[in-house]
Amino acid sequence: MFWTFACLLSLLYSINSQNTNPPGHHWDYEREGPDAWHHLFDACEGEAQSPIDIRTSHVKYDSSLTPLLLNGYTANTSSFVWNFTHNGHTIVAHPPPLARLSMSGGGLSEVFYLVQFHFHWGYNEFQGSEHTINGRKYPLEVHFVHRAPFTGTYAVLGILFDRQRDDNPYLTGLLSALNRTVNTSIAIEQQIDFSRLLPTSPSPRFYRYNGSLTTPPCTEGVIWTILTRTIPISSYQLRALTNNIVSFNFRPPQKLHTRKVLANFRPEPHEGAEEEETEGAHHSSASANRIKIIKLILLWFVSTLPILQ
Repeated sequence: MFWTFACLLSLLYSINSQNTNPPGHHWDYEREGPDAWHHLFDACEGEAQSPIDIRTSHVKYDSSLTPLLLNGYTANTSSFVWNFTHNGHTIVAHPPPLARLSMSGGGLSEVFYLVQFHFHWGYNEFQGSEHTINGRKYPLEVHFVHRAPFTGTYAVLGILFDRQRDDNPYLTGLLSALNRTVNTSIAIEQQIDFSRLLPTSPSPRFYRYNGSLTTPPCTEGVIWTILTRTIPISSYQLRALTNNIVSFNFRPPQKLHTRKVLANFRPEPHEGAEEEETEGAHHSSASANRIKIIKLILLWFVSTLPILQ
């Protein structure tokens, strides 16, 4: 019994000590930004990179995507003390050593244990998320990074935040931690209750695709799960990130190439079509206007020919 418990502790420690962003070449989001990452990290120009823009009209329903299980997230998490640190690129929260938080089901072939979660934001409230839906940007995105203990595969749960008028009272503890972890010299401990933030339904809706880490070294082979349900946040609450030493830290959407985006629900036939129709109508209108201008110029030129002669 003792050795079983010791092995479990060792396993949990190894899981929590994993770093998805190991030290190496210098990179950032400005001078050495996403467009330059591939000069230092070859994988960053691969054909299975993240994030992506999810076009809902192109999403395919997959019946093999069974209900997603978020194990331990909504039960007794209010007693957990999380360690928040700033790694120079984002704010990272590590779970307590004995917290057995994991993700399974949802078409995953094994159980993935939480390593850490971190955030991506923008320099204003109209952008900041890494994933976009039908081209729409969100002000904030959180990534719950999970890792399989035996294969070492990563599975990331992405949740988008959406602006609303009123404050979200369930974000108080989380925003308090973010507001105080403004630079790399600060590390704090904070209790966070996820029971009102994460979905409690037995089968939350989600998108699934194969991608990569969104930061260098941009390692591919990451299983991405993006929830359709967003977390509401007010403009005032977003100010918790305005004093951060990193003004923005999101990578733009990457090309999908031949990959498919799947869903555990059947998207509505018209879902996402409106944006594409609007975009198409915009281009058609612009082309028609250009043709009219060219015709007017030709008519003017023809009308001036007798004068020129």
